[in-house]
Amino acid sequence: MQRSSKNLGGLIRLSSRTVRSATLMALLCLSAILSLLMLQPPAPVSANAPLTVFSAERALVHVSAIANQSRAVGTPGHFAAQQYLLDTIATLGLEPEIQATTTVQRWPQATQFGIGSVENILVRLPGTDSTGAIAINGHYDSGSNTPGAADCGACVGALLETLRALRTGPPLQNDVIFVFADSEENGDLGAHAFTTQHPWQQDVRLAFNLEATGNAGPNLLYSTHRHNYPVIAGFIRAAPHPIAHSFAIAFARWMPSLRLGCDLEEYLDRGSAGLGFALTGNTTGYHTAVDNVSMLSQRSLQHEGETTLALVRYFGGRDLTKLVSSQDAVYFNLLPQVVVYYSTAWVMPLIAAVLLIYGFVIGLGLRSQQLTIAGISWGAIAFVASTAVTLMVATALWWGIKTANPNLQVVMVGHYRTTDYFLGLALFAVALMTALQVWLRKWMRGNDRTAGALLIWLALMLLSGVMAPFASYLFMFPLLFGTLLLGWQMRPAFRSGSWQHILYLTLVAFSGMLLLLPAMAHPTLAILMRFEAFAPLPLLALALVFVLVLMGLLVPHVELLTDKKPRWILPGLLLLASITVLTLATLTSGFDARHPRPNSIAYVLNLDSGKAAWVSVDHRLDDWTEQFFPDPVESQTYEFFPGVHVRAFTTTAPNLSLAAPKVILLDDSRRDTTTRFLQLRLSSPRQAVNLNVQLTAVGPIEAATVNGKTIQLNELPASKRNQLIFDYFNVPQEGLELILAVQSAQPIQLVITDTTYGLPQPLIKSLHPRSEVSMPSFWGLDPTYVRKTFQL
Repeated sequence: MQRSSKNLGGLIRLSSRTVRSATLMALLCLSAILSLLMLQPPAPVSANAPLTVFSAERALVHVSAIANQSRAVGTPGHFAAQQYLLDTIATLGLEPEIQATTTVQRWPQATQFGIGSVENILVRLPGTDSTGAIAINGHYDSGSNTPGAADCGACVGALLETLRALRTGPPLQNDVIFVFADSEENGDLGAHAFTTQHPWQQDVRLAFNLEATGNAGPNLLYSTHRHNYPVIAGFIRAAPHPIAHSFAIAFARWMPSLRLGCDLEEYLDRGSAGLGFALTGNTTGYHTAVDNVSMLSQRSLQHEGETTLALVRYFGGRDLTKLVSSQDAVYFNLLPQVVVYYSTAWVMPLIAAVLLIYGFVIGLGLRSQQLTIAGISWGAIAFVASTAVTLMVATALWWGIKTANPNLQVVMVGHYRTTDYFLGLALFAVALMTALQVWLRKWMRGNDRTAGALLIWLALMLLSGVMAPFASYLFMFPLLFGTLLLGWQMRPAFRSGSWQHILYLTLVAFSGMLLLLPAMAHPTLAILMRFEAFAPLPLLALALVFVLVLMGLLVPHVELLTDKKPRWILPGLLLLASITVLTLATLTSGFDARHPRPNSIAYVLNLDSGKAAWVSVDHRLDDWTEQFFPDPVESQTYEFFPGVHVRAFTTTAPNLSLAAPKVILLDDSRRDTTTRFLQLRLSSPRQAVNLNVQLTAVGPIEAATVNGKTIQLNELPASKRNQLIFDYFNVPQEGLELILAVQSAQPIQLVITDTTYGLPQPLIKSLHPRSEVSMPSFWGLDPTYVRKTFQL
């Protein structure tokens, strides 16, 4: 009887332990879900809402009106959007201004220029006692192969609905300038023209820019000016649903040559304060036919518009001369509609406090002999090694999945099943890290492994505090909670697996997930998927770094969940879940009418050689593109433009009699024996929308202007001064005027390639059209290129 009671007591204790372990697992999953739900945009507001508020339904009317065809510069859709903007603004009793000009742009470190004819549409609402102007920027052009409902039809809809709402109420103190910018897709040309040429720019003290790299997700604050504390504080007070993580600005600041801030960069370059917002969910819509009105999230549109309206009203009543600060802001969502923020001046004191607490806890552990210096060191080494091994294996797994699945070998920003694949990879990484932790139990104590992993968190906190203070919060606060948990676990009265222990473990895990998972989801995934689209490498797996670092915080959790034998159940279940998710993602990775496959083809006619070619930059041919390549062909390096090489499929195409770009020599004179002046008119008899111009001289080019606008050649490296390379977008019917001064009497070589959207009509008749399960990729709408070389 006594033995039977003893067995029964053991079963009860085992059952209780199992319940608590299951509870902890459920709480960990719930913490992850809640952390990601923080990114949920607000519900859309109906068209029947009061006229003073922003309504996504009302804004969607504008989006639907302009996002029914491509709005690439120079296309019918582009002109239709212009007219719609002018008419809609006029119905509000306002007189829009059209800024029609030529602008010249060169991005940092670039050796070529972007030039174009732009037509910005501007509206100014005067303030009652203005301390400066607020500029709200959203571009109305789109890619050539997309209706651009989100990018950036949603921006236009948000601006028009904001303009209407402001007109409903009393005027603000400060002036508000609405900039419907042209030609953003061609290198921010419209915003550059406004900020460098228009007199209103001199009044701008604060700029807001709206963007989209997807057609869903929150309206994420992802770019700001430096020393942004007062503006961030105002944003957090004003925005009704602020979703902001200061880590997001890291990409724009760490990679300035990529101009990830888009049009906002132009305002920041001229000394304005500014905030940049973007929709980053469902990136498969980026520059594809999937970016249509039916796929645009009305929640995202609501979030975009109501944030813009709230910010304009808030800063419209503030003194804009007091936006200057010496500090950046650190900020992150703690709860929905609750954002914690503080000055970067507090970063180092907070780091010092956490460092002291960590040192104090470690000191207590060493004194009580629950920790050893050697154990902590090996714990840190083990965590770093586990993270490195897991990341390499997971990257290899993603590479293998992409290589084995042709559906993933497409040119698109992400894939329709990207979220599923990433979830599967994350489960695999957690399974492997958990298995390694179970194996390490044989050699190292749990507290030593915990203290060692937290030591790496400490190093990350110190590194971020010095190099990127606005990102230091990612490591600082979870490290604090993890350190306090370690100290609590080393108490003499500590009971592992108690309900109090479960609660503390959950709080620690939630603190890490709350900060790291949103940083991983937005904008890290969007940026990595964009890079992976251009370079078919397994870059998506790099976002697992956040998951792996988080596992360093969860060493005590794994310790408890694998405390009883068989210890391999947890990693086994996680691996099974990973395999299940990855298998389902692969089985559903095909294409259909709602999820069309992207593909590309271009017709390239070289009039110098008299040869034409079909060119596809796809990673793999499909049923539609195979018609252009009847014979087996392998991708190879192809010179798309002189000096511009890409990996592509190429084959001979029918040679059509397409008109060549035209060069008229208007003037050719010499000031002396070495300096030559030329005045040229370049045009396209085919009425091409864009011209690529590559000019090479024997001597340096002293000066150059296009349509009267100076090209700053002195910014180029000395070794490039004998070359002038530029793309001209939205070519006028009469062409463009190029004036040169060259220090050489020798002939000049001029290579011109003009571009139209769509394949030549004589060839289309012999081709079978795309089916409903395919669409043009984001490279463009089946462009036709005609190239001709001139000697002058």
